[in-house]
Amino acid sequence: MGSLTLRRLLALVGAPLIWIVHFVVCYAIVALICASQLSEQRIMGLDAAQFGVAVATLVAGALILSIAVASFRQWRNPPGPDVEISNFFAVNTLLLCAISVLAMLWVAFPTLILPACVS
Repeated sequence: MGSLTLRRLLALVGAPLIWIVHFVVCYAIVALICASQLSEQRIMGLDAAQFGVAVATLVAGALILSIAVASFRQWRNPPGPDVEISNFFAVNTLLLCAISVLAMLWVAFPTLILPACVS
């Protein structure tokens, strides 16, 4: 397997992997804040769990956006002689980025509307 194909595969699975890490990090943030009873702490108008999840979501969103931008550029200007394969990977990476962003927002949304810790 060539270096170019390996890079394409890593880009293809990059967004779902970022979403998985985002899910685990958000779960850990809320669990640690609730266990340490810091849920009443306010940071920039948000409680600690909301702030932590918001930061994790912004970081993960920026990473997924960078993958999407690189994939879009690859789709618009495919490198090398294998244009069909390059376009295939680029379009599927863009679709996985879109699905991963939706899943990431689905994970973060309940933290904004529900109390994180119920005692």
